[in-house]
Amino acid sequence: MSRGPRRSAAVAATALTAALPLVTAVPAHADDAPASRTVQLASFDGVRITTNFFPARGLAAGAKAPTVLLGHGWGGRAESDPAKGQLALLTGAGYNVVTWNARGFGSEGEANVDTPAVEGRDVVKIIDWTAAQPEVRLDRPGDPRLGMAGGSYGGGIQLVVAGMDRRVDVITPTIAFQSVERSLYRDEIYRAGWGSLLCLGGVANGNRIAGKVLEGCASGALNGTLSPAVQKWFMQAGAGDLVDRIRIPTLVMQGTVDTLFTLREGLSFYKPIKAHGAPVKMIWFCGGHGTCSTKPGTADHMAKATLAWFARYLKRDASVNTGAGFEYIDQDGVYRTAASYPAPAKAPLRASGKGHLNLSPLDSSGTQTVAQPAKNALTVTIPSPEADGQAVGVPHLKLTYQGRALHPRTAVYAQIVDLDTGLVVGNQATPVPITLDGRRHTVDRDLEAVSWKVGPGHRLALQITPGTALFTSQKALGWLDASKATLTVPTVQPGPVADY
Repeated sequence: MSRGPRRSAAVAATALTAALPLVTAVPAHADDAPASRTVQLASFDGVRITTNFFPARGLAAGAKAPTVLLGHGWGGRAESDPAKGQLALLTGAGYNVVTWNARGFGSEGEANVDTPAVEGRDVVKIIDWTAAQPEVRLDRPGDPRLGMAGGSYGGGIQLVVAGMDRRVDVITPTIAFQSVERSLYRDEIYRAGWGSLLCLGGVANGNRIAGKVLEGCASGALNGTLSPAVQKWFMQAGAGDLVDRIRIPTLVMQGTVDTLFTLREGLSFYKPIKAHGAPVKMIWFCGGHGTCSTKPGTADHMAKATLAWFARYLKRDASVNTGAGFEYIDQDGVYRTAASYPAPAKAPLRASGKGHLNLSPLDSSGTQTVAQPAKNALTVTIPSPEADGQAVGVPHLKLTYQGRALHPRTAVYAQIVDLDTGLVVGNQATPVPITLDGRRHTVDRDLEAVSWKVGPGHRLALQITPGTALFTSQKALGWLDASKATLTVPTVQPGPVADY
């Protein structure tokens, strides 16, 4: 595939190190578990990265196998027990696995949030080292047959490295991100809930993170903003435009209730990779950075999908069925399928209304990671469809309003509430920037994507709220009159149930 490298608090800790919920494999026996090894690998700047190599289980002497680089979550450590977790699953499926403690997280240096010039170059060095291991199948000298796996921080690094180094053959980014700045500071509205957890997880357990991260957490917590210098620094974290270079098979797995790296963030890298013609599949599952408050579906669904993807594109077994190109879960835990995203559309749900909303810094709803129905909200009922269907995709809001407030430049938050269950769909709230200067304004915004079963009599409503704990607290004290709030929610005909 390649032609050489192209250089160019307990809840907080659990959430921030979250990865793909894979099943645990059967423990290895002493007589079929090849010896692993750990090295302190000098990176481009001399920083030593703790790196582990685990040969495929049962690999015969002198035999070679494809290799998977398995990254860990923010603030975490490399998987090191060959009888547990994703490490056991992958070695048991016939892959060598390389794990490493990312810079600042059990290795020397400071974490720079998957910056290509730092963590990206660390992994390029790891690939160099991997190619020299005797158990590794090579496609040509210095070029290992190589896949990547891992979630969150370990998902973001896959996009970075796949855009930097053509020796990467297959990736499976899970609850991943392309842009840290967009995820934390879209429309210059600070995602305060996850921002604070970012630093809590970053400095726990002896971890070390870059000064700009700490500076951003401090200013975000204090006044809900990032300085231009910090904002620019965060723009360099994550794959960014490197995604446009990815031309390899990619399995995107993003969480419907992930309120940090949302479904829309997953779409930001799914779309360009698909547009370039690479084999690509996307699964929307109930999980990620957040809480799955509906039925989660079968526990091993993503594990099966991952193994099928690696078998087809890393082992290059053309007989393997990787399933439909797009899978989406509903609140009953059922995975439906379509050939790709977007799925074939039905008539969208449309709602329109008007109303008054008072804004106060004391008014908020939900938690740091989960949006919840608000008591103070401008509410617009969404008419139910005439037939059963699925609301799948990115809703769009158009809001015409006027109002007055101290601190006139502020935001309100839009969320879709299931009135029958009392849940906010996907636990998601979307900031909508507004200006309350007494003049009439209109703002258009896409909301966070949804995956929700709908039908006749199903009661959904749009809520526009003054505050949510997901984001920085409301600054304005004033009022808003909406002369028209129009919401469009895409729907699809429910596709066949996913099957592996």
